[in-house]
Amino acid sequence: MRMVLGLVLALPALSQVCRLSVAGLNRNRKVVGTITAECPNPIHSAPFGNWGVTSNFGVKHDGHQFDGWCHNTPICDNAGNCRTDCTDGWYEWNSCTNHDLYKAPNCTLYNSAGCTGQVTATGINVIGTQSVDIPVSCPSASAGAATYDQGGCNEVRQYSRVNNFMSLYELDPVTGDELVQSVYYPSLLIPLECNAWGCPAAGSEWASPIGWDSPKEPAKVFAEMAMVVNSGAFVDSGNACRVAVLPLRAVSSATLSNGAAAPDSLLTLFTPDVTAATESASGITLPTTLGGVQVKVTDSSGASRTAPLAYVSPRQINMVVPVGTREGTAAVTVSSGSTTRSTGTVAIARVQPGLFTANASGKGTAAAVGIRIDASGTQTAQLSFECTSQGCTALPLDLGSSSDQYVLALFGTGIRGAAMETVQAFVGGIAAQVLYAGPQPTFAGLDQVNLLLPKSLAGRGVVEIVLTADGKNANAVTVWIQ
Repeated sequence: MRMVLGLVLALPALSQVCRLSVAGLNRNRKVVGTITAECPNPIHSAPFGNWGVTSNFGVKHDGHQFDGWCHNTPICDNAGNCRTDCTDGWYEWNSCTNHDLYKAPNCTLYNSAGCTGQVTATGINVIGTQSVDIPVSCPSASAGAATYDQGGCNEVRQYSRVNNFMSLYELDPVTGDELVQSVYYPSLLIPLECNAWGCPAAGSEWASPIGWDSPKEPAKVFAEMAMVVNSGAFVDSGNACRVAVLPLRAVSSATLSNGAAAPDSLLTLFTPDVTAATESASGITLPTTLGGVQVKVTDSSGASRTAPLAYVSPRQINMVVPVGTREGTAAVTVSSGSTTRSTGTVAIARVQPGLFTANASGKGTAAAVGIRIDASGTQTAQLSFECTSQGCTALPLDLGSSSDQYVLALFGTGIRGAAMETVQAFVGGIAAQVLYAGPQPTFAGLDQVNLLLPKSLAGRGVVEIVLTADGKNANAVTVWIQ
């Protein structure tokens, strides 16, 4: 079903909607010609006034809707009388341009070329935000589909708004607001790329005015208008939808291959669309709700734990297997609120080593850091790789002179459960001393292994690293040794 907003459509009454957060914006504001609001009299405080906007996106208010350029700066009238104005936190405009004391040219009251007009000194303003509910059918998967490709916010392909306008007022709580001019704009259209559960942010093109009134001529006020959809979300307030649960695939975040995962290790889930959001978190403590979704791991004993989440996107979730998850087959459940979106299983083992590579595939050049230590103790760090838009390549590691030591730090996951004495490494077929194997201190689920590289490796070129932990092999990775 293709939905186009701005048109009146005959739709069945449904309890579920795609709820859009829609905002109107303006920019490049300019005022020319005569403005008579706020002119001197016993009540008004000439020459400055706060300006607000009423639009089809929101009611009039004093939220910096038409910002000017003056802010706590000295201003002078044409007679040379100066004072500090704009002391109330506003960026303001000259609202009395036809009075001898305040009319152009006056470069403390006007800032356009030739000091005859007023041009905004600020960027984009939000003129109003609204929530729009669009009736949709329940999310579902077509026959054989691996994702929710029908219903929900899938049905909202674009959003349009007609009758766009801004009416500008000089705001005065005592004498009442005075209309300066209304400005009209063409229809605004936003193509959307929604999935069943919502829509990512998107915006329209900027539009210039197509008409004015109050007065119609001359045109005094100029500004461009645009529209944004901040977000969209599927809402089933009546719990009318029965959503089919689709399968997910769980793999090691380091190797991206099927197999077991260890407690407190990084796991990647490839899922059907489970959210419209793309969000990430970092650090040693991660949230258990991200992008509106949660992941629960139920182990072989029946104990359920909510997983810490590092990254959530529509079809991929990076998580940490909860500490304490018992060995055996565990069930993994992705949900949003009380609705289960996707399920699968993963084998849990006490140790399951995996190493990260530069290209994030689990193959090729290790994502590693080399540290050369000279006789004085000075350390020089080297990355083992370089990545550009064309891909990742290995960088040569210089082991230095015979008196230097060289430590290679590898990064992986699923290693911390192994006893130190069970972690072994061979680089180019030569045993390398393992100085440390355990948690990396700043990122949840990430492990680090420090190897002391033998000097006999110098000049070997690209060599393979084979790491074992508790008798289990990690994926083989490579480095380039100069």
